[in-house]
Amino acid sequence: MESVRFQDVQTIRIAPPPAMRVIHLDLNEEESRRQMAANKYGGICLHTAIAAMLCLMLVVVFCSAPLGDSLTNRTSSEERFARRRQIYVERERRQRLGSGMALSPLEEEADGRLLAIKQVDEEVHDLWQNYHSQPPPFLSHFNISDTSLYAALKSMPKGGLLHVHDSGMLRTEILIDLTYRDNLWVCVNLDQGFEDFRFSRHFPHIPPADDYQCNWMLMRNFFEFEPRTGFVDRLRESLTVRPEGYGSSSELARHLRRHQRLIHGLITFRPNWSEFIFSMLSDFYADGVQYVELRSSLPIMYDLDGNNSTILETAESIVSVSNIFKNTYKDFIGIKLIYSPSRDFNDMEDYLANARLLKLHHPNFFAGFDLNTFGDECNLPVLGKSTELLKIGKDIDFYFHAGESRCPDSLRPDANLIDALLLGSKRIGNSVNLPFHPEIMRAMKNLKMAVEICPLSNHYLQFFNDFRQHPAAYLIAAGFPIVIGSDYPCFWNAAPLTDDFYVAFVGVVSGWGNLRLLKQFAMNSFLYSSLSETERNVAVTKWQCSWNRWVRNFVNGSGHE
Repeated sequence: MESVRFQDVQTIRIAPPPAMRVIHLDLNEEESRRQMAANKYGGICLHTAIAAMLCLMLVVVFCSAPLGDSLTNRTSSEERFARRRQIYVERERRQRLGSGMALSPLEEEADGRLLAIKQVDEEVHDLWQNYHSQPPPFLSHFNISDTSLYAALKSMPKGGLLHVHDSGMLRTEILIDLTYRDNLWVCVNLDQGFEDFRFSRHFPHIPPADDYQCNWMLMRNFFEFEPRTGFVDRLRESLTVRPEGYGSSSELARHLRRHQRLIHGLITFRPNWSEFIFSMLSDFYADGVQYVELRSSLPIMYDLDGNNSTILETAESIVSVSNIFKNTYKDFIGIKLIYSPSRDFNDMEDYLANARLLKLHHPNFFAGFDLNTFGDECNLPVLGKSTELLKIGKDIDFYFHAGESRCPDSLRPDANLIDALLLGSKRIGNSVNLPFHPEIMRAMKNLKMAVEICPLSNHYLQFFNDFRQHPAAYLIAAGFPIVIGSDYPCFWNAAPLTDDFYVAFVGVVSGWGNLRLLKQFAMNSFLYSSLSETERNVAVTKWQCSWNRWVRNFVNGSGHE
């Protein structure tokens, strides 16, 4: 009953009875008439004003028509074409990577000087001579290092290096010197080639793997049968890429794995490991690199008696040497690890267990997880086939290689690219196939996922010769976030990062590269790194100081610090 009475009251409030409405109208009848009259005449005035305005507009259009025709007649078809062409040029310029990078007046001056140096070098050194009949001459290390542009780029603070492998960071000459040390054994195959090295007090009872056969002998005995010059030449051949290339990606991958095996046998001897890490960091720093995300399988260290360390001890030695290096060079930001064993799904549980262990004990050092393909996705299972990767969730960050191989069909590289995206990879390494996937590109750009581009590696691993046709050229033109890496720089006698910066600047972006782009490359190495926000702010501050100092010195004419 109460609800009914309430409803009745509400009805009375919303809809008053007719009698009340009539009384209200009678009381206000005179006022209502005045309002109706005002609205009537006001409407007439409004319509009259609108009509007058329309007439005025017609008159203006009519009177200005001859003037417009006259202006059109005075503009030639060439001028109209040039104006429309410039519109497209400006639109594309604004879209390119680095176009929004603001430069100070001093940086603008440095930009002009850098482009002038580049133009002179192209003319003096014939950087593009006979380009289509053979690899470009600027790939010769002598030609690169002989240019003024290379000197400027080498001294330039390039920020961080986010894609490099530890096995590609020891110079060939240093490795050769290690083979003259005591207690070194070499495993020699039937062709007198080298398959493995091992420091040992006694004969190393280490059986060869399934994919190669060899016999162990003491290195000093080997030199009794082999002239040292011949040994050096053959070892150098084992540690570098053949100029004539390889018959397939599988053959190249075998060569890379053999190279890594030889490297690890020499550098993972406990007394050599810390020395190797310090030498590697010194090379980074001398090349203008202030921060590194190192890909490593964390090889197990060993001693003369065959005792092995643990993976944690290997990691701890890198952390210890890095701390010593940072205390020596205050503007060096540091090093983080991307744990990168070979892509073998049979060992995936062990790999992920190692990754969790590393993150637990070294959370500030451990950045994430990758699976090394050695440039051969054609014969390896795709990422999505691993159920362990699908179940890992967000415990560990991924930084996968994907879409980097040239196979008879692109099914596997393309599938890896999609899988890397769906697995939440923070960046994707060497994804030269990315421009063929506009939907993936759109998703990656929205998710702020950068691509790691290593132009020299792409060339020497036989993916590209004409850098002007490199997919990175399209990615840069489209404003896609990329970072420049170097992969295995010592494998082709290159500096840790300068050579790849040079090739990207001279070859990939060609005529429209400038200081804005180079500065954006450096900034991207922090923006898309694994650094925390606090770490990133500190890193950018240190880099900015180095950058400003370089700009001043460069403008003042020194060309380097």
